[in-house]
Amino acid sequence: MSINSSMFSSASGDWCTPIEIVSLVHSIDPIGLDPCSNEHSLVGAKTSWTIKDDGLTKRWAGNGLVYVNPPYGREIEKWVQKCCLEALTGVEIVALLPARVDTRWFQSFARNAEEVLFYRGRIRFLGAPNSAPFPSVFCYWGKRPEQFRKAFEGKGIVAKWT
Repeated sequence: MSINSSMFSSASGDWCTPIEIVSLVHSIDPIGLDPCSNEHSLVGAKTSWTIKDDGLTKRWAGNGLVYVNPPYGREIEKWVQKCCLEALTGVEIVALLPARVDTRWFQSFARNAEEVLFYRGRIRFLGAPNSAPFPSVFCYWGKRPEQFRKAFEGKGIVAKWT
């Protein structure tokens, strides 16, 4: 299976964020927590949990800015729902997600973000020989949407739900 065809499946959900995207998130604030990290991650969060640590069962509060690049397989709905639940407690979160606006998880949870940026172009994930075959979206939950907009200025179209 080639890497591009595997990106369409849930065979591998680990797609590490490239440094240029990590830098955009760091320009909002230092990343305090990466709840779905892996050994190849460049995120550089103060606290990182791997899938084995099961960030879905832990509280994210008290860690500062949380950056989430969840597994893109069948588990993604649980991660986006977790983002919404943690945001309700005041946690500031930036999530990198596939822009699958027709899915139940996107319609139910991602649209609850304060801001959504539809990224221009396709992201080339760390170690991938080609760019992703799908568009990406960044969802922001928090009280500083202006910081999010400033960090991602010129990187795509920002949507604000009503």
